Amino acid sequence: DEYNFEYEEEGEGDELTIESKYYNAKTQRDDFPEALSEFEAVIAEDEQNGRSDWGFKATKQILKMYLKRTDGDAAENKAKVLEYYDRMLDFVSKSIVTRNYAEKSVNNMLERVSMGTDSSFTLAFYQKTLNVLKQTRNDRLWLRTSLRLGRMQLEHRQFQELDKLLAELKLSCLDDSGSVIHERGTQLLEINALYLGMYVEQEEARKLKATYLESVGVRSAIPHPRIMGFIRECGGKMYMNERNWESAQSNFFDAFKNYDEAGSPQRVQMLKYLVLASMLSETEVNPLSSPEAMSYEGDPDIIAMTSLVKAYEGQNVTEFERILHDNKAAILDDPFVARYIDDLRRTFRMQALHSAVAPYTRIRIDMLGRRLNIEPSEVEELLVALILDKRLRASIDQEKGILLLQQETSDET
Repeated sequence: DEYNFEYEEEGEGDELTIESKYYNAKTQRDDFPEALSEFEAVIAEDEQNGRSDWGFKATKQILKMYLKRTDGDAAENKAKVLEYYDRMLDFVSKSIVTRNYAEKSVNNMLERVSMGTDSSFTLAFYQKTLNVLKQTRNDRLWLRTSLRLGRMQLEHRQFQELDKLLAELKLSCLDDSGSVIHERGTQLLEINALYLGMYVEQEEARKLKATYLESVGVRSAIPHPRIMGFIRECGGKMYMNERNWESAQSNFFDAFKNYDEAGSPQRVQMLKYLVLASMLSETEVNPLSSPEAMSYEGDPDIIAMTSLVKAYEGQNVTEFERILHDNKAAILDDPFVARYIDDLRRTFRMQALHSAVAPYTRIRIDMLGRRLNIEPSEVEELLVALILDKRLRASIDQEKGILLLQQETSDET
């Protein structure tokens, strides 16, 4: 027993020696060759002692140094990164470090590599990670890494690779009958969010709708509000494309609430889209009147949209156009908003026109044009649309350029 006690003390002494060498090497990191030599010495000593956290930590530090290095041959640096990452993953696959520490370290490395611009190098890095995680049956980290890779592929528009990855991920959520495994509903929504992002970019309307409806139908899930916000955002954009303004409005409001809960800056953009959809749907409810939305009234983008709503409600065509012109950055520079401005302008002018003709039984079309600052030909087109929509009981005398309304109030010619 006495011999064993002395032997354990000696072992602890060795570990302290490795520890001191490791921390001394960290202080030398500004001197690349010196730090590399000292970290390699730590790894060599750790190999002799049977491998431990210290060898893992030293390997990780060398990996960080090569990732950070800007001098030397770039291709050689990347080759060294992959070499030392293989060595780091060997510690993980052999469970030399705890699972939690391994996951934290792998995630840290993935974040560092993802900031680079060489997508093929990053993909190789991710593939090495996924191979090891499959071998070690670390399903949780394998899923998280796969989803991270999917987001990168979506960002780089690598749709073919993304589609293949998502198909594999989705299979892991289904049982033999093709039904969603109850406890994997949350996982399915994260996968579907990537599908939706891809289908939006590809303008695949049919696939987008099918995936959206599947997503909102999943009941066995507690997704992160950021994921649900994105799903609802895609739903809102889908319904906008279908000109289903009411459903778009509902989805953008849900997207806003979820992004707000997640603390995502996307919430302001969703408020803009909510205001847009609300005006297009001709709702009488102010979309910014909810307690959640009111706290963002001071945001510059929202101020511009609020001014637009006021001009819309007051049916002031001139003011409406002035706000669009003066707030180009906040409104028209958003490609999604700009896409629907013509629809909004048409809806707005139809409303203003409907109100303008209300007191009369007959009125000249050119007079309406001057009043609303619209060309007479467009006034006539809008009046035809109002009549066909049965929103206006009237007829047009095209020869005389007069609108004849079926009601008795006052005349003006």
